[in-house]
Amino acid sequence: MMPKKIVLLLALFYLACEKGEDITLATSLLESRLGVNASADPLEGNALFFQDVRYGNGERNTLDILLPDAAVLQGVVLFFHGGGFVSGDKADAFSDLLKSTMQQLLDNNIGIVSANYSFINTSDNSGVLSSLEDGTAALDFIRSHLEVLQIPRDKIILAGVSAGAGIAQWNGFREASNQQVQGILALAAQSTYNLYEWEQVFPELNLDDVRNSNAELDELFIQFYKGEPSQSDLEALDYRTFMDANDPPVYVFNQADDAVFNAQGELDFDVLYHSFRHGDYIRSKAIEVGLPFSGIYAESPDGFVLRVLNL
Repeated sequence: MMPKKIVLLLALFYLACEKGEDITLATSLLESRLGVNASADPLEGNALFFQDVRYGNGERNTLDILLPDAAVLQGVVLFFHGGGFVSGDKADAFSDLLKSTMQQLLDNNIGIVSANYSFINTSDNSGVLSSLEDGTAALDFIRSHLEVLQIPRDKIILAGVSAGAGIAQWNGFREASNQQVQGILALAAQSTYNLYEWEQVFPELNLDDVRNSNAELDELFIQFYKGEPSQSDLEALDYRTFMDANDPPVYVFNQADDAVFNAQGELDFDVLYHSFRHGDYIRSKAIEVGLPFSGIYAESPDGFVLRVLNL
């Protein structure tokens, strides 16, 4: 008769083999459905990583998917990088700046999807609207792949830094695109893409006067709207006005100062884009409409994600 210890070791060996076969089959299925092979985890762990998955026909309509290895997913964070809509890359999600946060999410069995999107300084788009709508297309891709990615329904978080935070907010506050979204994580965020509304954020700012004296800002303005915007254009991009009590809770964390002009009277673009005044402007609207909000004063970004996903 075979000793009990040997029987137990053989049983464990067979179970391990079966588990390994299951993982291999699951990975093969994902590779087939996503159209790319799994590659090395950018966080240097054991997560499954699928790079340059296409979610649309545009040149920059690609995303990266990072999934905890052999884990039951508790949700997914769809992340959009920063860069002023003229630079940046989806790989920024796995940079040193965000590595700790992303690792915390993975450790809690939350998948990460990081998407590229169209830039405004290309000729074949509609300015920032194309970037925002690419965000919608990336979100639609995730929703249409919930089953194959084994993501639970209603467990999506939209997140981004700077320009990416705007994509997350525009889609998260719109009823047309926020189905199944449980939270919005906006870091170094702007408060609206009606840029004339920024005169309420910075009372000392007259946008047209600054455009007339600052060629760089004027060029960005024209690229942003693909010309001079109409009132309907401004309204369609003013996501702050979309906010109501039925939207997902929002987390805003802005650190930049409030002096939009420096001592020499020059425009400070970091303050213009990332001032804590933008965060205050979003929070004031959230209070007005009864929408739950949070920030670094209350919890960490990953803590917010875990809380709104009820983990």
